[in-house]
Amino acid sequence: MIETQAQVVKAEGDYAWVKIRPHTPCGSCDPEKGCKSVAITRMFGNAQESYRVSNPVHAQANDLVTIGVAERALLSTALWAYGLPMLLLLLGAMIGHFVTAKSELATLSGAVIGFILGFFVLRLLPKTPMQPAEPAIVAKHPTGQVLKTCELKRTH
Repeated sequence: MIETQAQVVKAEGDYAWVKIRPHTPCGSCDPEKGCKSVAITRMFGNAQESYRVSNPVHAQANDLVTIGVAERALLSTALWAYGLPMLLLLLGAMIGHFVTAKSELATLSGAVIGFILGFFVLRLLPKTPMQPAEPAIVAKHPTGQVLKTCELKRTH
């Protein structure tokens, strides 16, 4: 599980809006696998102020929480999001190349059409292949507790 800290901004039924607490690596992480909590923080990026996450622990506003995403779900989502458009790009290029007398323009056009088609197919697919990647609150911490990055509970 990839985890990071956040603070609940507001709670809405089974979901909560959280603000990710930015932090940097402390140097005590696993040297081979790196710091997973920094990886999830980077996944969220800095563009958005708060995020909607599943709230199975019933956290309330201002609670300090740990947000988690299953590693397999994250990998699966990345494969769908990047792999499908890339596969259709290659298929489009091959079709354009072999169907139209090996023209470079047709190959390029087929690749572009395949790539764009990949994103449309992703939009039309049911969300089930990507659903498990939904971040969820996995722990609620006592008010006033300040956790360091490396104190986050790691689950495998």
